[in-house]
Amino acid sequence: MSTLTDEPARQKRDGIRIQPATANYAPQMEDLMHACYGTTRQDPFHIFTEAMFRSHQHYFPEGQFIAVEQATDRVVGLTVSMRKHFNLRMPHLDEWWSSTGNGWLSTHQPGGEWMYGVESCVHPDFRSAGVGGQLMDARFAVLRRLNLRGMVAGSAIISYYQHKALSVEDYVQAVVEGRIFDQNLSKQMKKGFKPLVPIPDYVDDWESLGWGVLMVWMNPDYRASQNRQAPKWTAAHPI
Repeated sequence: MSTLTDEPARQKRDGIRIQPATANYAPQMEDLMHACYGTTRQDPFHIFTEAMFRSHQHYFPEGQFIAVEQATDRVVGLTVSMRKHFNLRMPHLDEWWSSTGNGWLSTHQPGGEWMYGVESCVHPDFRSAGVGGQLMDARFAVLRRLNLRGMVAGSAIISYYQHKALSVEDYVQAVVEGRIFDQNLSKQMKKGFKPLVPIPDYVDDWESLGWGVLMVWMNPDYRASQNRQAPKWTAAHPI
């Protein structure tokens, strides 16, 4: 991922507006994903299309956000979310593409007590500017309003290819302990997510060697008679 100096990052962050995604921005949202993942409209492998973004609006409109550069009305970041049932005692996520209904979000469960963080991406020119964090905060605000238990997500460990001599369990443990910085996992942990279990074949991605890590963020404001605590990652005995 590209990085920016502090000053340009501050200028760009100040000019960004976080707002609910709407159907009229769907073409820009598809273009953004291609810019982030190096795909094209002619070969949109596992990339959300305009039609898919409009489908997301049908299933769970309150869970979709975009970051817009105010001066140009340009979409420079987005998040896609859905609701799902999830059991902390048996934590599991299916492969990413199938878990999203092959991109259409048809797997959204309206009565699900958890938000599933399906996708989050920021244009390369706007990374390290706090845009991703603002988008995540918008998600947190929604799940608090809906009184959901928290958020689950699969974090592709995109720096794993640099340390592939390690087992995935040892790699995640090193990231947890701060001995290795993972460009994705470390940032999610900074936002309060806790890693639970590795997910083989979660994504088709050479950087992560296909591995994801199931992450959980517990809603501290969740109202219930008994609020369960998320289990902790242990390399020796992952849950």
